[in-house]
Amino acid sequence: MNENKIAFIICTNNQLYFNECQYYIHNLILPEGMELDVIGITEVPSMCAGYNAGMQSSDAKYKVYLHQDVFIREPKFIIYLLERFQKDKQIGMIGMIGGNGMPKTGVTYRAWNVGKVDCRDPDMAYYMYGAKDMKKEDTIVEAVDGLLIATQYDIPWREDLFTHFDFYDVSQSFEMRRAGYKVLVPYQEVPWVIHDSSFAKLTYYDEARKICLKEYPEYLYADGGFEFIYDKEWNDLSDLLADQIKALIATHEWKQVGQIIDSYRKTGRKSSEIETLGILYDIHEKEKITRVKKSFFMGCRNYQEIYEKYMSVRFLMRRMELGLQPVSYQELWDAIAAEQISYETLEELILRSTVDKKKVLEQLIKIYKVAGVDNQVVVCEKLFKIIERRMIPITYSRVQ
Repeated sequence: MNENKIAFIICTNNQLYFNECQYYIHNLILPEGMELDVIGITEVPSMCAGYNAGMQSSDAKYKVYLHQDVFIREPKFIIYLLERFQKDKQIGMIGMIGGNGMPKTGVTYRAWNVGKVDCRDPDMAYYMYGAKDMKKEDTIVEAVDGLLIATQYDIPWREDLFTHFDFYDVSQSFEMRRAGYKVLVPYQEVPWVIHDSSFAKLTYYDEARKICLKEYPEYLYADGGFEFIYDKEWNDLSDLLADQIKALIATHEWKQVGQIIDSYRKTGRKSSEIETLGILYDIHEKEKITRVKKSFFMGCRNYQEIYEKYMSVRFLMRRMELGLQPVSYQELWDAIAAEQISYETLEELILRSTVDKKKVLEQLIKIYKVAGVDNQVVVCEKLFKIIERRMIPITYSRVQ
């Protein structure tokens, strides 16, 4: 086992996300003498199977298993991990958010009460804290969420039990503890990672939950946990609606798109795909009202190209928001300065996809001023005044 090597293992089925995930990894500060490896695992039947394949293919002592939609924003992330692992050899696993008091119901994702994550849902951005009364110190927990799991010991993932994409994280937490190691959530003043998350469909969650209850009864003991509810009818319907909207967008049938989006929004239900499609519709409507010269959708031949363009702009704007080197989002800077991307598009992205909206607007004002686009400077300054006093939104995973 190579003690001077850290491997990042990612199960991926989306090249756009995988590339962005790697971008942040390769920009982390790597301690002198350490090697870094990124291992992408594709076409896997389950998360456990994919992570086992990654684990077995690497000789790195330190491994970080993360989702393709997790972007590490803390430059000293590797340094902080190694400090904790090397300080206490009994720490086997580190996660970003987790908890104590795992419920008898097995619905663990509602039980996290320690840690922080910068969450970017399709329609809004916020910080998620485990609970209001968290201590400002590293905390030993019973289990952690699987968005990112770092280890210094190789414990096999239970692909014999968990054959889809649920409970692999809770299982691995319990397996680590069975092996005599501790599970840790480090204190984070500001979240170390961004989770560009979607609303989980939980298709196989209940099946995995029952397996977990049977395999780990000694670890699921707390009263008062949430019961699991799965709405198959809504999941199936939302998939059909999303496919229908995509087809209509591809043929520019925006009136029908609007009718479906309006009906969807009135239901109060959530679908990640439809939320994104709704934002695209809002961009179209705003651009139509202001009669922009260059529509966001211009030059896109199909829905996939629209989606990739939207996500690329979203990712580049995030780099701007985080204060990364300007060269990392130069493409976006140039497009904004040349008004190849409308202010209407940028406004939707700022309102829906950024946490630090003021910082993005400050950069946007700077770009427009340098480019001499005075009318857009005025519009940006008006929006800045509206949001100037707003705090970063925070939600809590467990409300006591």
